[in-house]
Amino acid sequence: MAATDSKIQGFLENNRKFAETWKTPPTMEQIRVFTKQAGGGFIILTCLDPRCVPEKFFGPAFDAAVYRNAGGRATKDAITSITVLQSLVNVQAVLVVHHTGKRSLLPIAIWGWGHCGVTHLTDDQIRKEAKARTPDAAEEIDATESYGCIDAADFDKTIKVDVETLRSSKVLAEVEIRGLALDTETGLVRELEI
Repeated sequence: MAATDSKIQGFLENNRKFAETWKTPPTMEQIRVFTKQAGGGFIILTCLDPRCVPEKFFGPAFDAAVYRNAGGRATKDAITSITVLQSLVNVQAVLVVHHTGKRSLLPIAIWGWGHCGVTHLTDDQIRKEAKARTPDAAEEIDATESYGCIDAADFDKTIKVDVETLRSSKVLAEVEIRGLALDTETGLVRELEI
C-alpha cells in the first residue's frame, strides 16, 4: 500500500507540473464541427503496451482518437467504443495497429515470445493464473470468451483477423478499416495489404 501511495503521489506531482503549461482543449462541440468539416475522424485501435504509443510514433501532427486494449484486438467492446465515437465525430477510418516487441538473441521458439505482451501468454494460462489469484471470480473468468492472446508466429495474421472482424461489423459498414504493424526496434510502421 505504501509503495502504491508513493507512486500515485509521484503521478500527482508530475500532473501539477504538467498543469502549469496546460492549454484548455477544444470542447466536444468544437471537435464535432472540426471533424465534420475535415470529412470525419480517425481512430487508432492499438495495444495498451507502453511501447506502442501512436501519439509518439505517428509524429507531432497526430490527430486521432486512440482506443487501447490488450493486443489491440477487435473485441466487442472496441466495436462498441468505435460506434460511440462514430456518433460523436463521424469516424472516417479505423487503423488497427499491432506491434512487435524486443527480440531476444535466442530464437523465439526457445523463449516463446518476440512480439506484444499478449504473445507471452495463452487464454488458458490467463484463466488459470486469474483463478489462482481470485478463486471467487472463477465464473466471471470463465465467462470471458477471449483475453486477446496472439501467436507470435502469426503476427500479420492477427492484424488481418482484427481488420476483417471490424469490416464484417454491420455497424461499421461506412468506415474504412486498415491494418498496420509497428516495429518497436526501428519505430517504423508498415501497412498490410488486406
